[in-house]
Amino acid sequence: MVRTVAGRLLEAGRIGLLPAVFNPPTIAHMALAEQAQRSFKLDQVVYVLPEALPHKRIERPGIEVRLSWLAALAAVQPCRAAASCRAGLVIEIVRAFQKVLGNQCELFVIAGRDAAERYSSWDYGDGESFAEQLQRYRLLVASRNGGYRVPREHADRILPFEIDGRSGAASSTAAREAISAGRPWRHLVPTEIHSDVQAAYGGSNP
Repeated sequence: MVRTVAGRLLEAGRIGLLPAVFNPPTIAHMALAEQAQRSFKLDQVVYVLPEALPHKRIERPGIEVRLSWLAALAAVQPCRAAASCRAGLVIEIVRAFQKVLGNQCELFVIAGRDAAERYSSWDYGDGESFAEQLQRYRLLVASRNGGYRVPREHADRILPFEIDGRSGAASSTAAREAISAGRPWRHLVPTEIHSDVQAAYGGSNP
């Protein structure tokens, strides 16, 4: 099930899905969305928050708080939407959006190098293999703390791109640790959600 909280999902075109736990959203997430949209001429980018993850629980801040952040970010950027999905695995998210969007949309999944490596190495058991999954979408992979080596057999389905090194180095973990330690953190988080992030993590105001 897909629940849209900001923007209107397009019924046709090239749609980029950016799934993440957004704990909190960072300038790296924004850079991924912006550069992928520009590089691959995407008609829309959707920030997708999975409600159930296969390897971790979403605790505090809760799902509704994180969705409010994504809605605020989608509202100030062109051709953006924000949604949650009950599914956790990327292939499950893709299937859920295929049901909602229909056959007139071409789906792309946007990821940093680290996320793409998790997708390709995950044990999918008796389900579709990673190679089979790639027939449902194209994976757009940003160089982030190193480049992603695209296997030759997936060269037409996994497409690399570059983002600004400063933005790419930002991470949710770094933001949380900086807030907890009272170090400067605002350069890691989009301006639009500074006050909400500070309130959610109990940080000071450096």
